[in-house]
Amino acid sequence: MRNVTLQQLRYLIAVVEHGSMTAAAQALFVVQPALSRSLQSLERELKVELFVRSGRGMALTPEGVRVAALARRVLDGVRAIEDSVGPADADTGRSALRLATTQTLAIDFMSGLLPGFRAKRPEIDVAVDCEPTRDALFTALRKGDADLILADLPMPADFRVHPLRRHEVVLVSPPDTPLPDPVPWRALDGLPMIKPPADSPRGRDFAMLFDFHGIRPRTAMETDDRGAWLACVAAGVGSALWYADLAQRFTGTIGVRSFSPPLTRTMGLAWLRKPMTPQIRALCAYARMHGVRELDYA
Repeated sequence: MRNVTLQQLRYLIAVVEHGSMTAAAQALFVVQPALSRSLQSLERELKVELFVRSGRGMALTPEGVRVAALARRVLDGVRAIEDSVGPADADTGRSALRLATTQTLAIDFMSGLLPGFRAKRPEIDVAVDCEPTRDALFTALRKGDADLILADLPMPADFRVHPLRRHEVVLVSPPDTPLPDPVPWRALDGLPMIKPPADSPRGRDFAMLFDFHGIRPRTAMETDDRGAWLACVAAGVGSALWYADLAQRFTGTIGVRSFSPPLTRTMGLAWLRKPMTPQIRALCAYARMHGVRELDYA
């Protein structure tokens, strides 16, 4: 019998979803050599070549397409088994669901998904707590201070993920900033920008994004308090990256420009990789009714 593991299948799907070994390794919070060795072992077990390099990323071979489709079916089956042995859905009274997110995403969640969910499931009391960073959200979930979190994808490998929606990320600038719309990435070279601290996880994400486009914006201010970013932009301190649907609310005081090529980020709910509670299952089911499907990014 071939020794194919669930971890190998999850690694395979992660590379398919993220398009490269590097991006998949970052999403899984594993080192790239370990990911590569695991997939090479999978290829040896199956005696097929799963990937070929395509430009900057990876593409599935015909055999890889077939194996990836089967891997998704296996992982879907495993998730179904996990859910079937979870806590029963029957509930005799009110119950609580603790959700942690950042201040920025709390605005989107509380004005979007939450009102409809509360109307449909009034017996579930949803408490929303805000944390300053994604790392703080991960810690809260692992420590049991939250039942689930809402954050940007990708997520760590020990979490299960339900994507909610894809947001366009735009450039917000002081109103008199002379830039075209859409703005090419090269226009950010030397542009004064408000950013997270360079040594923070979010700051390193920004650095990778700017390196990818070969640009070096000038740091106008560094702060993890993203709630202050738009006020600082309106005051003329510098430009910043923001979510389009939230930025549009402030178009009278700031300039909002799409990027060329566009930049998008996906937000999702995440909980620890174990059977879902009835409350988490109810929220994900409500989200699924609104056109989103659960995916497994680990």
